[in-house]
This record gives sequence, structure tokens and C-alpha cells, in this order.
Amino acid sequence: MNIASTHPASSSVSESSFPQIVPIAKQQYVKSLPFTGRQGFRKVLNERVDAFVKERGIKARDLPAMYVKSVVIMLWWAASYALWMYSGIAGWHPIVTVALAVSFGLAAAGIGFNIMHDANHNGYSDKPLVNRILSYSSEIVGLSAFIWRQQHNVWHHTYTNIAGLDEGLETEGWLRSSPKDVWLPKHRFQHLYAPFIYAMAGIGLIIMRNFTVYFSGKSSEHFVYPKMTRQDKTAFWIGRAFNALLYFVIPALVFPWYMVLAGFLAFTVTAGTVMAHILMLAHIATEVEFVEPVGEPLHIENEWAIHQVITSMNFSPQSAAMNWYVGGLNFQIEHHLFPQMCHITYPKIAHIVEQTCKEFGVRYVSKPNFFRAVQEHYITLKVFGQQPVAA
Repeated sequence: MNIASTHPASSSVSESSFPQIVPIAKQQYVKSLPFTGRQGFRKVLNERVDAFVKERGIKARDLPAMYVKSVVIMLWWAASYALWMYSGIAGWHPIVTVALAVSFGLAAAGIGFNIMHDANHNGYSDKPLVNRILSYSSEIVGLSAFIWRQQHNVWHHTYTNIAGLDEGLETEGWLRSSPKDVWLPKHRFQHLYAPFIYAMAGIGLIIMRNFTVYFSGKSSEHFVYPKMTRQDKTAFWIGRAFNALLYFVIPALVFPWYMVLAGFLAFTVTAGTVMAHILMLAHIATEVEFVEPVGEPLHIENEWAIHQVITSMNFSPQSAAMNWYVGGLNFQIEHHLFPQMCHITYPKIAHIVEQTCKEFGVRYVSKPNFFRAVQEHYITLKVFGQQPVAA
């Protein structure tokens, strides 16, 4: 567990506020890196959070409110789909049909943020079987639980913001999401075309990434996945069959082909846009750090817990509605420190994390609202898109 310390946001962020670096001609990829720092931050923070939750009788998992929330989100998802299909039977206006597909996409993202995310981190229930079963909610929204656990739980949560090791921020070269990434001329305009890349993320994951990883065992030359078990393969194909039935077969029974396509695009673009923005803006900002390995052998000269704080950013901490919908990912720092804790508890422990950060001199970044965070994210993309010059 960990989090802490408030960093006052500047009134404005200029493009010159982020240092430019010498471009990397050829990146050096490694499979793992040790964190060598030993400041005692994680130990102190864990002790304080453990004492706080014990004193207040706060449960880390198996929270009744989480079960109720899950039912509400699943009902939203099912109702949106049912009405979407019924709109074709009843002959409703195409705009209404597309709007229902958008609602379905928002609900699917809600499942991903809340049920899928917590369960895959073993943060939903104290019972491993419950977490395993609910982790397969990944499959019903078009993702693969197997791929998500490796890409997100292992690579992103261990090596946050480390270019070449954090696959969660990789966009196959379309975006330069780190000042350590290789620069390409097209990146000059990435702050303009990034919304399109995020919008297509859902289609890319459902149609391309899932099958690429399944058949090749990797998403790129340096992101090689572990071998899938028979259970992983079975879940994968059940999920793909369910997706095909839900997104194409059933709609084709009630809509003409062009409305099947329009509905699929409305759903995937909505879910992809929302999920991509929530993940990316929490880590790609001028006030978070992009750490580079040093030494021989390569290592990170920091404590893992401190690394998680300085490479993450919170937003909308006072918004109950935002916290409800995005599954506590607006408390990104707390989540990276305590991924196996149900996200409903994050607002309760955030003040402990912040205070501990302050005492240890660790920068704790939090934006007051979502729009401020989005604004800084796109400013950062514009900065990273500039051709690097020698420092």
C-alpha cells in the first residue's frame, strides 16, 4: 500500500515546463528490472494504513456496497443491450439506436473499471474463486482476462511509465507517450490525432490484440506473454464466441448490415475512448515522472512504492460520481500502491498516503477535476510530440 503528499498545481502549464531530451536512436529492452531504493516509505505507509483500517473496522474486500454496485452496472449493461436490440425490432429512429449502443459502451467500460479491474487484481473478494469468476467479466466486454492480467497487473503495475516495459502505455508507435520513447515526425501532430487513436483502442483490442497475442504469444518483439493454460484458452474462445454472438450475430437478426456496423462502432468507440483516457491521463502528464533505468546491470534507483507515486496522478478526488463510475481510478496513486484493496476504500485512505508522502518528500500530484487532467494530458502529448533537442 502507499500514497501521499500534495503537490500544488500550477495555475498554468507551459510547453517549456517539461525538459526535452536527446532522442533515443535504439531502445534497449530488458525483461525485468530491480528497484534498489530502500527509504522505508512503503513500510511506514503500510503500517499506517493497516492501523487505520483496523481501528475503523474497514474491510479491504468483500464489501456489500461493491456487490450492490456490480449489480447496478450489470443491469445498466443488460438493459442498454436489450433496448438497443428492441430498437431494431420496433423500428426506432437510427439516432436512438446509436444512442443506446453508446449507453451500452459506457456500461461496458463501467464493468471494466469496476468489476473486471478489481477482480483481476484480487481486490474484489477475499475468496480467490470469486475473484477468478468475476475476472472473466473481461471476456464479456471484449477483452481477454489472460492478456489483461499480464499487460496490466504485471507490466503496467510493476514498471509504470518505464518506456519499453510498461505495455499499458504502448500504442505501437502511434503516440510518443514518454520522453524516453523514440521520436518520429508524425508525433508532431499526436495531440491532434490522439483522440482518434483512443477511439480506435476498443476495436484494436477486440479485433487485433486478442488474436495477435493468442496465435503469436506476443504483442510485439519485446512483450512476450507466458504460455496460456488450457483453462486460459477455453476462457479465451468462450469469450470470443460470446462477443461474436452479442456484437454481430444477434444484431444481424434485427438490423440491416449498416446499422449492425454503426452500432458496433458506437459501442467500441465509446468504450475505447473512455477507458483509454482514464488510463492514459493518469500517467501521461507534465507533473509525473518518466523514469529511465541506470547502471550495470540496469536497475531503478528508487523504492518501488515511491516509484508508483511519482509516476501516477489523481484527479477529481472530491467527485463521488467520478469515483463511482471509474472504479476508484481517479485515485490512481492509491490504486497503484494498494491494487489488492477494493477501490471503494481509496477515498478513506488517501489522506494517509498524502501525509506520508509529504513527510518523505515524495511528490503527490492530484488534479481538482477531470477536465483539468485531460487538458494537461493533451498539453503533455504536444510537448512529447516536439522533436527532441540535446539537453
